[in-house]
Amino acid sequence: MLREIPLFQDLPDEQIDFLLKQSHKFTYQRDSILLNQGELSNSLFIVIKGRLKVYANGSEGRQTLLAWLGPGDFVGELSLLDDGPRSASVKAAEETQTLLLTQEAFLRFVDTYPENLLPMLRIMAKRLRALDETVCSLSTLDVYGRIARILLQEAASEGDQLVIPRMTHQEIAEMAGSSREMVTRILKDLRLGGYIRIDGRRRIVLEKKLPANW
Repeated sequence: MLREIPLFQDLPDEQIDFLLKQSHKFTYQRDSILLNQGELSNSLFIVIKGRLKVYANGSEGRQTLLAWLGPGDFVGELSLLDDGPRSASVKAAEETQTLLLTQEAFLRFVDTYPENLLPMLRIMAKRLRALDETVCSLSTLDVYGRIARILLQEAASEGDQLVIPRMTHQEIAEMAGSSREMVTRILKDLRLGGYIRIDGRRRIVLEKKLPANW
């Protein structure tokens, strides 16, 4: 599994084995909270199986859905480098298995194999840039553009189709900083325009390129 994580994908077998011996496997039931925004903790979570919801609460109590994480994704990487509070909360959307790597174990790895620190920092920087783009889209794009961006970033290839895993209108609204009613209206417009369809499993399938002027 670690071989599929961008942070560790170029490591030789010896170093992968070292990390696995330092890691711990945990299973979380649906709706279990892994991390709370603002708390102090220092562990990286790697998703083996299942799905995690990453979200943040604003000063007015409004919740923003930041990302969905599935097998191969990870969260909490910044805590390996500092002791700051968590910037977001993480909840299991279904039964989820994870590998947990503590800051202490990570620093032990870096002390043993210091040549890997800089490549890992570059990967973390890439993740931060992606987060910056998400924040920028919330402030510069209109609601149509934000929803289009969410559909594109969540889409995964299945054969010759791009499919968005099942998401409720409320979940899309939380990611777009919009209302559920607005999401329902925009998805209806996209269906009528032939841009998307809903398959039998209630997943969104992209039928053609979304409008560029969004």
